Amino acid sequence: MLVETAYREYREAMIKGMIGFSQDPQAAQDGVAQAFVKAVMHKQLLEAMPEPAMKAWLYAAARNAVVDIKRRERRLSEVCQELFYAETVPPQIDEADKAAVKALLGKLPLNLLEPIKMKYFEGLNATEIGRSMRLPPGTVRTRLRKALELMRNIF
Repeated sequence: MLVETAYREYREAMIKGMIGFSQDPQAAQDGVAQAFVKAVMHKQLLEAMPEPAMKAWLYAAARNAVVDIKRRERRLSEVCQELFYAETVPPQIDEADKAAVKALLGKLPLNLLEPIKMKYFEGLNATEIGRSMRLPPGTVRTRLRKALELMRNIF
């Protein structure tokens, strides 16, 4: 089976499966996208596999990508929390990580930085951030997703 055919046939089901796995629609979509990028890079190997093996490979690649995404997000959240609560939290994160996060935050435009600060430093959800910024919660979630995506691409 061609990778392009697998993309058309499996993409939606893979996204649904990864949403069930991660409970995070954005991470699921990103993970599936990364799996297919990896598939294109290994096209000859995959197209030589029987269809069930290719499908299993794609699902495993998507699952691994989602796990990596969630680990990076959790690590970012931990670093942000420590930066914000530096006086009350014992130091667990090294200075290089703190400096990297500060640099990443410094590269975000203000409209993306504010929701990140409110979510990760103040612990607010999208509805609360939206009330504070006078934005719909969907817009807040979009800005959070864009900010994390920008930070992932820079990091």
